[in-house]
Amino acid sequence: MNFIKKNKFTIIAIVVFILLVIIGVEVKNLLVPDEGKASYGDRLDGIENYPLTDTLFTSIEETLKENAKVLNVENQVHGKIINLLITVSDDVSVSDAKQIASSTVSLFENDELSYYSLQVYVLKEDESLNNFPIIGYKGTQTDELVFTKDREITSEEDTNEEQE
Repeated sequence: MNFIKKNKFTIIAIVVFILLVIIGVEVKNLLVPDEGKASYGDRLDGIENYPLTDTLFTSIEETLKENAKVLNVENQVHGKIINLLITVSDDVSVSDAKQIASSTVSLFENDELSYYSLQVYVLKEDESLNNFPIIGYKGTQTDELVFTKDREITSEEDTNEEQE
């Protein structure tokens, strides 16, 4: 008893500290989502039934590069979304770029496209050509790509003339 009377402020400080730690952990659990769950939740259930292999993407790249206007093809898979980034030469028109992008749909199997969404980005080497990139999107319920609105080519010279 003499020990408790002698160190009562230390004991009170330890008890208060322990209570603050417990309260802090509970507040953290309340405000921060469960870190043990995947960021996609259960939306990726069954993804193992639709594997995407490196050979599939290699064959897609080879098929697209048969077209002399296609310079480079990259792919990225994020969950249920397949992104294809196609770089074309600077002399490719918007309609030709859309044809190249649309041809990618036939390179996948129907069961893959019924599970994955497809996004195709058509870029040009010259980034100053601001009517590109053209982006095509195909959801799981659609049969063909839907493209972004066509943009007019604008240049810095045009905008300077308009301001004067």
